[in-house]
Amino acid sequence: MKNISKVLLAVLAIGSVVSCKDYLGKDSISTVDNKFVFNSYETAKTVIYGAINSIKDSYNGGAPTNFDNIGSDIERCSVGLIADLVGAAQLYGGNASYTIEQFNINGSLKGYWDTWYSAISKCNQVISNIKAMSNFEDITTKDVPNDWSDLLGQAYALRATMYRELTWHYGDCIYYTENEIGKDIKTLTNRDQILDREIQALIEIEKLMYKVGENNHMPDQLTRNYVDGLIGRLCFQEAGYQTRRTDLGDDFYVKEDGSKYSFEVWGTDADRNAAYGRRTDWEALYKKALPWLEKGINQPGEVALTTVDPRNDGKRTFGNPFQYYFEQVTQKIMPYESVFEIAIKEDSGGSRIAYNFGRGSNGGSPAYPPKANAQTCSYPTIFYGMYDPQDMRRDASLGVTGSTGNGQEAIYTYGLSNKNTIGMGCNKYDLNRQTNPDARQLYSGINYIMMRQAEIILMYAEALAQTNDKDKAATYLKQIHNRAFPDAVEDAKYSELLAANGNDIYKAIIAERALEFLDEDLRRWDLIRTGTLPDVAVNFRKQLVDEVTEMKAKGYVTYANGNEYPAYIWTKTMDAKSLLGFRLTAQTPAGLDPMSDEYALQFPGYRGQHDDWLAVATEDNAASKIKFGTGTDDNTNLAILGLTKHLTDAEIAAAEARGYKKTAWGVLTYSLEATPGTESAAREALWSTDFMCGYSDADYTAKKAPIYLIPMNETVCSTTGLKNGYGFKSSTK
Repeated sequence: MKNISKVLLAVLAIGSVVSCKDYLGKDSISTVDNKFVFNSYETAKTVIYGAINSIKDSYNGGAPTNFDNIGSDIERCSVGLIADLVGAAQLYGGNASYTIEQFNINGSLKGYWDTWYSAISKCNQVISNIKAMSNFEDITTKDVPNDWSDLLGQAYALRATMYRELTWHYGDCIYYTENEIGKDIKTLTNRDQILDREIQALIEIEKLMYKVGENNHMPDQLTRNYVDGLIGRLCFQEAGYQTRRTDLGDDFYVKEDGSKYSFEVWGTDADRNAAYGRRTDWEALYKKALPWLEKGINQPGEVALTTVDPRNDGKRTFGNPFQYYFEQVTQKIMPYESVFEIAIKEDSGGSRIAYNFGRGSNGGSPAYPPKANAQTCSYPTIFYGMYDPQDMRRDASLGVTGSTGNGQEAIYTYGLSNKNTIGMGCNKYDLNRQTNPDARQLYSGINYIMMRQAEIILMYAEALAQTNDKDKAATYLKQIHNRAFPDAVEDAKYSELLAANGNDIYKAIIAERALEFLDEDLRRWDLIRTGTLPDVAVNFRKQLVDEVTEMKAKGYVTYANGNEYPAYIWTKTMDAKSLLGFRLTAQTPAGLDPMSDEYALQFPGYRGQHDDWLAVATEDNAASKIKFGTGTDDNTNLAILGLTKHLTDAEIAAAEARGYKKTAWGVLTYSLEATPGTESAAREALWSTDFMCGYSDADYTAKKAPIYLIPMNETVCSTTGLKNGYGFKSSTK
């Protein structure tokens, strides 16, 4: 026990390894502790475990994750989120207190600078100590991995991940490596030099790391697979559009050798000293990414795209490999498609993946299912218009119902607050789908997906398209696209995807990424780096306004794919167990009459309720919290008619004769729930004009650089002497 304590104390001390304490607020460790920890591989690797644990909350529902996940045209935030995150998602507009000039630099985004630099400190210490070993050359010169070389690679990989977060969210930042340990650095280094150097470090160490499946390495560890994908991400970031500062001098954006970076500038903001553009060597960066993304696909170890759905319980319809992947993640299984996951403990009461990003539930704690706040949600136009009706990702990614918390299903409303008031919810994580769910909120134990193989494949396709190998790019795009469609229609639907994007393979790949990665923190990044953020901010807002106008005029919105988004739907609660044999639904069976109860209970797919919340509650001695199972109310599921086709008068009369009730749906985009039909300018603004309202039509016409970055907090500014750019204040005084 004493030795374990000594290890833990030493590892805790190692968390503060540099004397850049003015901006990290840390002290450095003693040489004795340092030597002790790195005396063996078993103790040394705990430093990396500690570093990953220290950043866990950044991904497990932390502010940056929300920030990335809510500011796009396919994901939005509920107003229950912290106010400054709402402002950030709107590109710092709307409410006066959200604007860039008034933004609270000490608010909910405050701590992530320190968190990420603390992890970098641990990584630098690992790198420095391994490099100092007497047998370092033997460790790193054999072109095959060993424990120490792999640990070295993990440190480089995590450090590069942290610099990606810092440069992506803050822009230019302080850069220090293992060579700067002990130095008190208070100057900014440009992001381009930082990431170029990190990319090169990853390239040099990649071959000396284990793949997933080698040496007991699973996707919850940093592996060669992740490094291959990370090289791609960093190259894409550097090849893409970014907003950079123009107030740091003409010689700030220079390479390590002192030569200048050059940029293609789309637009500027003279008042905020900013320019939005991309590096002129962007194509070379795509070329640099190609061999590593190719290795991630052709030499994947045990990582593989999920292409088969083996489920068959004799009752439900399955056959959806995409949803099967997320079902495994929800069930706390690490699927072969996962490249890297951040492990989240189920017994800590801090598991926020299902709570923040999953299917909503009004339940408290304990409840069945417990509360899920559903702080990220989407737009009806994404469910109805963006996804093809035969795309099996739609129902697995988006949903129209949540849970009451007593084992029953409920339609979402449009209050844009949280839980069941989100309008159109995300559906990749659902507590109903856990075999043995915990009735306490924040105990789901679902891991955060940092990267999956589908992204590596689509990055490879994009790099091929951007380097003019379009036929090969199409081959890899089809791998992702085709698994989302039934075999009989996949080729036709692929042709439709191309046609919808002007037969431009690159644009088709970016569109496919939106369909594939909804609610996975990638779309906002794609909009920014592809240079489309300004256009989307203005034109998607116009689309939303037009759809509300159309809804008011004719009672539904019509989309090119044949879907109709109606003002009203007809619903009825039913005993799905007696009719179907189950409560938790899967893929909607083919061939059902769209006016039948069987169809109404199973369309859209992947909803319903856990098959036996009563048994879970009985184990908790809380059966009274369940409304069914005692014969009093077994109507656990919600049957819905007319969700994607507005009903005729005859169909409405027939539905009402069977007990279906008229239920407000699309009308709630401009009406209040309490009095449907009563127009509300505030409600309409929430669903249309408030989208990215900080970037105006006038900004777009003037080609103003969008400000999407976050500011350093006041303590960082005061202790380093650094000043925020982009119009943010640096002090509250």
